[in-house]
Parts: sequence; C-alpha cells; structure tokens
Amino acid sequence: MGGPGTPRREVVTGAPRTSRPAPGPVPPARTRPQDAAMVRDLMRRQLRLSVLAFGMLVGLIGPLPVVFAALPDPAVRPGSALLVWAVLGVGAYPVFVVIGRWYVVRAERNERDAVERDAGTRR
Repeated sequence: MGGPGTPRREVVTGAPRTSRPAPGPVPPARTRPQDAAMVRDLMRRQLRLSVLAFGMLVGLIGPLPVVFAALPDPAVRPGSALLVWAVLGVGAYPVFVVIGRWYVVRAERNERDAVERDAGTRR
C-alpha cells in the first residue's frame, strides 16, 4: 500500500456501464382548469377538516392543565396525583383515538367525493 497520507487507489475490473439518461419529470396526461379547481377545493376541505380536528383536541385536552392546577396539592392529598396520572395515562388516549379515527374517515370521504365529482364531470 502506500505510506500514510497517500490516497487509496481504486482498481476497476469490469467493463464500464452504459449510462442511462436520468428520468425527467413526467408530463401530466391532461391539465384542465377543472382539475386545478378540484384540487384546490379538496385541499380547502382537508384544511378545514384538520383545523376542526385540532380545535376539538385543543378544546378537550387543552383545559387539562387548568383542571390539574385546581386539584389539591399531592403532598396534602396523595390521591390527586393518582387522578392526574389516570387522566393523562388512560383517559386522554381514547380522546386521541376517537378524534383521529373521525379525522381519517372524514378525510377519506372528502377524497372519495372529489374523485366521484371528477368522474361525473368527465362524462
């Protein structure tokens, strides 16, 4: 090999590969003003849905710190710490699951409706 600081040499033992052209952007099959309007409408509906889901989370989970601050001090009443952990560890997760499931079902319905409207306008 070489001394320290000498770059390592690479040995090519095979034939050079043929170069392929890099794949470029695929042009859309068709672009219509109705398609752009449909996408904007779908994005608007999905944004409205996500803001609503976030608002429900903030409305249901957001006030918990205020509620926990109103509880008695855990040093005075040890059961209050257990109540906090029960609400955070057990009670909050069903809220997340229900709101998440509601959001996914509604988002899929929005997309399905957009596809059905688009299929109806093409006929």
